[in-house]
Amino acid sequence: MTILEMQDKLEIQELVNVFANLADEKDAKSQGDLFLENGILEFQMGFDGEIQNIIGREALVNAFAATINPCIAVYHINGQHIITLNGEEATGTAYCQATLVNEVDGKQIVTVNNVRYSDSYKKVEGKWYLEKRRTTFLISEKHEMYA
Repeated sequence: MTILEMQDKLEIQELVNVFANLADEKDAKSQGDLFLENGILEFQMGFDGEIQNIIGREALVNAFAATINPCIAVYHINGQHIITLNGEEATGTAYCQATLVNEVDGKQIVTVNNVRYSDSYKKVEGKWYLEKRRTTFLISEKHEMYA
């Protein structure tokens, strides 16, 4: 692996980590900016769930905001991340545990999502972007938060 390839992989890992941090900060606009203008988000519940698509940066920002803004708290932990480079393009598989806390009927409800991201990345003018991200919710569980 060349130094340039190592640099590209680090930049892509940073992209994925920044995406998670921005969710925790409830900054949907900046999350959207990490995608290409015509970026695609696919998501599905389980491996055989129906795939739903969100296409375009504005639609992505609206979807991210609708998910994170109502939350009392948002917390992501990223795990393993495998990246395959192909010049100015790359693919990756990353795992994440995303925890959301919402108020429902006066109670704080915790939703823990164990997620696998299947990503396509593209380098444009020296910067890596998400081109397409499939979010597969492998396990989702909800419970009331106790003090």
